[in-house]
Amino acid sequence: MNFKYGWPARWRRPASIMSRMLRQYILSWMTKKRERIAQAPKVTDIIPVVCIGNLVVGGSGKSPLVADVAERLLKEGFHPGIVSRGYGGKVKDLPIEVSDDSLATNVGDEPLMLKKRLGCPVVVCRNRARAVARLIFHHSVDVVLSDDGLQNSSLWRDVSVCVFNKDQGIGNGLELPFGPLREPLIMLEHMDAIVITGTDYPKEMLQDMGIETAVPVFGSVSRLAYAYRSDDPEIRISLHTLPSYGEFNAVAGIATPARFFDGLDQAGLLITRHAYPDHHRYVKDDLKGIVNLITTEKDAVKLLQVVTEAFWVVVLESQQAEFENWLITRLKEWGIK
Repeated sequence: MNFKYGWPARWRRPASIMSRMLRQYILSWMTKKRERIAQAPKVTDIIPVVCIGNLVVGGSGKSPLVADVAERLLKEGFHPGIVSRGYGGKVKDLPIEVSDDSLATNVGDEPLMLKKRLGCPVVVCRNRARAVARLIFHHSVDVVLSDDGLQNSSLWRDVSVCVFNKDQGIGNGLELPFGPLREPLIMLEHMDAIVITGTDYPKEMLQDMGIETAVPVFGSVSRLAYAYRSDDPEIRISLHTLPSYGEFNAVAGIATPARFFDGLDQAGLLITRHAYPDHHRYVKDDLKGIVNLITTEKDAVKLLQVVTEAFWVVVLESQQAEFENWLITRLKEWGIK
């Protein structure tokens, strides 16, 4: 039996006797891995690397956060570059630069989404240290944003940011495979900041999860900001004007499709819901008979390869001014600005 976020139901239940016995071996292994992370070699001493990831399996909203943070940095005059594992693509240990013409099947859907939305350089590689080296060698960037990678032992990071989702929480609070945590919660003390998505009250939400920490905690609230047609992305349309275009087929292959569908409902759209697994690879049969399609940015980069008619794309934006101000202050300490 599966739970939402792709979690098995047991990840919401207390630990069994067996899992408590075996957990100590898992904790020992994870602690040694964190020691290796702390000893990862630096690729550069002059450009800060900011890693935005999570401790919990499933979609916490880190990629949209990376996108909005990068947009803020661009507005402030920074020149950010992004590195990613390229999950869902064919990426291995050879760094690949993402272009507007890249295929999601090669570089991953989220890196391609970030490239199309931001225009800044994006490099994917399983070995993120190699991705960083490629990025700074070929581009005049002054800050590197790593989309995920908190558990990557090859990546040195100067700023570590852990993202939680308010609704997702931490399940039973146990580590893999007994729960949804990639690392024990004590590893939060190695973070520089924590961001809770979906709330203006992050400290209270963290306390509700049973977490107490002296690490700075920030909130992030997202909204469906606007839409555009796939054949004319420069023209932004308010969601509240879309009901006049008739009934839509809403397609989403993300961690929590219901959140996207509910947002469309709240905007007054009449929709038929079509939910797929996160990072789903679309084929033409998936969309047979579907017209007047509306989808997410992440899905759009894949649907462009299989849909011949123009469709609507909805852009998700988040607001986390306090976190962004905190990060910019940290970056200025490097003498970038």
